[in-house]
Amino acid sequence: MSAKSDPSGGAPDAPPTDTQRRILAAALDLFADRGYAATSTAAIASRAAVAEKTIFANFTSKERLFDQILQPAVLDLLLPRALGGVRETLAKPWTSLPAFLGALMRNRMEFVRDNPAKLKLIAQAVILHPEIFARFAAIFREQLEPRVESLLAELEARGELRAIPRASLMRIVLSVTAGYMLARFVLRPGSEWDDEAELATMIDVLVNGLKPSAREP
Repeated sequence: MSAKSDPSGGAPDAPPTDTQRRILAAALDLFADRGYAATSTAAIASRAAVAEKTIFANFTSKERLFDQILQPAVLDLLLPRALGGVRETLAKPWTSLPAFLGALMRNRMEFVRDNPAKLKLIAQAVILHPEIFARFAAIFREQLEPRVESLLAELEARGELRAIPRASLMRIVLSVTAGYMLARFVLRPGSEWDDEAELATMIDVLVNGLKPSAREP
């Protein structure tokens, strides 16, 4: 995206200059690392090796600069990376509920561990721009949900899974996984964690709760 694209949706101006590219790159790093509110234009200017007034001359405001970065960075770069591992996991022919849950949860853990700054940027994007959250939801519905439905139906037919609403099942798994990652990487990042042991416990609890009981057919 041009550094001065028309916010109304019109044709963009000329490609960004070298100075604009340095400002965009510096701002992307700082917004991802510190968050929008904690990032000053002075810090961006220092990182980009330009005068602070140069930022305003090129982007008008910090908010405008953030918007110039946010949508292309999230939609064109981060979103495919965030969802790519999920697609790969879902594409495999899983026949065991514990194996599927373990692979899915490890995949998400590895992505969060390897991309903490990117996750912060995604979180900011979702909070500040509802249309980006809508894009996430649309991609899940169109590209992932059909395979999720098919896979869960296969596991249910094998006796690996209780007959519960798919939406409820996905919320349960997401809540358990996200809760652990929140504690692991946000609330207590400095603590010692045995990820494999923790994952094994979570998978055991989920599997025992999601498998059919002796009273169910």
